[in-house]
Amino acid sequence: MKRIIAIYAILLTLLVTGCATKLEQFKDNSTLNPDDRKGVVVIAYESDTAIHSLIFSGPAKVAIEHTLYDQKHNYVVTTMPAGTYDIIRAKIYNRYNYIELGSDDGGNWKVNIEPNKINYIGHFNLDRIGAGFKVQTKNESTLALSFLKENYPSLMNRYPLVYAKDGTRDDFFSYIKTLEGEE
Repeated sequence: MKRIIAIYAILLTLLVTGCATKLEQFKDNSTLNPDDRKGVVVIAYESDTAIHSLIFSGPAKVAIEHTLYDQKHNYVVTTMPAGTYDIIRAKIYNRYNYIELGSDDGGNWKVNIEPNKINYIGHFNLDRIGAGFKVQTKNESTLALSFLKENYPSLMNRYPLVYAKDGTRDDFFSYIKTLEGEE
């Protein structure tokens, strides 16, 4: 009996420590002031399947849940602790199962969240193909820049915008800032 109780206690501990921190939604009319250890995160969703959440593993384990999706747009704007993360899984809402991602599958699911910056992760695409799914993140910097300028101008005035996906360096946002400075 003591073994069974010990096993349940261990399983409960693993369950509690394995839970992801839920992030808060940033609304248009609120002021976002992340501390020096957090960055603003922007991600867009394009999917033919309802996504319940994306789970990130890094300095903290965080979940961007479906409740954060803006009703008017396909973007999420929130804050999370700075650091390097792997997007480790996507939970499909209608099937209650996970699509495992992460660095082990040869794909690049790393993102680098910088403090006191707006970190654009990309447009997360999840499309059903037969019995499986095609999952990718696209860099749609132009769309993200337009969305942020239109919906979050005060945020854009306070923080620099960077592309947070690990891999090939993208200087688009720096280039646009240079052009705006020349006008």
